[in-house]
Amino acid sequence: MKHKNTTKGWGKVDNEGSEIWDTEPVFKNDKVELKDWFKLLFYPKKWFLYRYIKNHVKKVDQPQILDVGCGTGATLIDFKRMFGRKVKVFGVDVVHMQVDLAKEKIKQNGVWAEAHHFDGVNLPFADNSFDAIYTSDVLGHVEHVEAWLLELNRVLKSGGVLAMFSESKLGKHAYVRKYLMERGLNLDPHAEFHISLYSKTMLKELIERAGFEIKSIRTAFWASFLVHPDEFYEKLQSTNNHRFLKLVNKILYRFKKILHPFSTALCELYGLVEIYVVGKWVEAQGYIILARKK
Repeated sequence: MKHKNTTKGWGKVDNEGSEIWDTEPVFKNDKVELKDWFKLLFYPKKWFLYRYIKNHVKKVDQPQILDVGCGTGATLIDFKRMFGRKVKVFGVDVVHMQVDLAKEKIKQNGVWAEAHHFDGVNLPFADNSFDAIYTSDVLGHVEHVEAWLLELNRVLKSGGVLAMFSESKLGKHAYVRKYLMERGLNLDPHAEFHISLYSKTMLKELIERAGFEIKSIRTAFWASFLVHPDEFYEKLQSTNNHRFLKLVNKILYRFKKILHPFSTALCELYGLVEIYVVGKWVEAQGYIILARKK
């Protein structure tokens, strides 16, 4: 099945002021084989989230998966290729353009999945509809987080799983970002859209209060200044201060660009190792959360 392999970009802003998340599926073939799973080693967040859902769904008859904040549908396509006809896959998003792009991308990739628009609070599904919910880089954009989490709980079956990546406030171990933030430089590239950022402790409290049992919570990319210099580059290089950090950032940025895609792959693989080794104890910015409905 031929399909386009160009996107509108990651975290771009459209003419109406909405943030667009348009990426390609990880899995390119109609059927996911063992060798394809190794691709997830270079997508650390998805390595944890996808595998958590897979381990639960394989135990369920006629399972249904919901992607909340599905963007332009890349994850919907991944799930269909992972599970085939065995699983029904649905996605919802608050941006009409993204839903339209998701429907088109689903057709281009020759899979069956549904994408729907929703108002950001009320999911258009009955109680206890889904066996698994996936949601990544969404909670930080939600205005009424407690109501949103309760809505996820409502449509999830008892014992169903929640696989989430959530942005957060800067933790105590986010040394470089905190240093610069305290001096007036916010390096969050999506700061204008992040309206609900919480500490690790508060995230756990909110999720558990909504009726979930957290199985694992790990920070992602503690050493982001070293492995993701591109996230720092534009804002850091635009300031007249912090000369040493600017110099280091410029060197790392150019080094990574010159050696791309090998450098990018190596940095992502390092990120996976870091999450396993220190992710449970470090508090940086953003958490992989694996939970289950009580």
